[in-house]
Amino acid sequence: FDAVESLITLGTERGVSWADMEEAALQLVPYGGFPRAIELLTLLAARRPGPASVEAEEPGPRPLTIATGRAVFVQVYGDNAERVLAGLDQLLPGFAPLVLDSAYGRILARPQLNLGERELLAVAALGLAALAAPLGSHVRGALVNGFPPGAVQDTLLTCNVLADER
Repeated sequence: FDAVESLITLGTERGVSWADMEEAALQLVPYGGFPRAIELLTLLAARRPGPASVEAEEPGPRPLTIATGRAVFVQVYGDNAERVLAGLDQLLPGFAPLVLDSAYGRILARPQLNLGERELLAVAALGLAALAAPLGSHVRGALVNGFPPGAVQDTLLTCNVLADER
């Protein structure tokens, strides 16, 4: 989190809205966990000129969030979606619905950022965490959801520089 203060400054200088930065913090939950998201939200709150711009509301009952999560999951994983879900359930029975509900239905389906932006955040979080298996899937997700290869490559190169500074 040493670089986060600089990234917040860079974001404000480049005109990134507080709502988008707050949403980016929420999008980190599936990849970095609640503690990292809380730390980032704390840093944003200390610098934000006023109250929060977004809410972390509950999006609806579980069957709805699973269906919504499945739709987002398919947009990310494409033709591999069912195979990946089956693999999650092989790891632990019932794990796929939990992922669809919690990560994809309640967080990644939020509308503040488009899916390409959310996927690029996933690429950054997973790249910094050096989690190669899911990183490849989310690189594909960023590419098929609107980000050109150069933007994804720049994100990975930036992660590499930040990781070297740690």
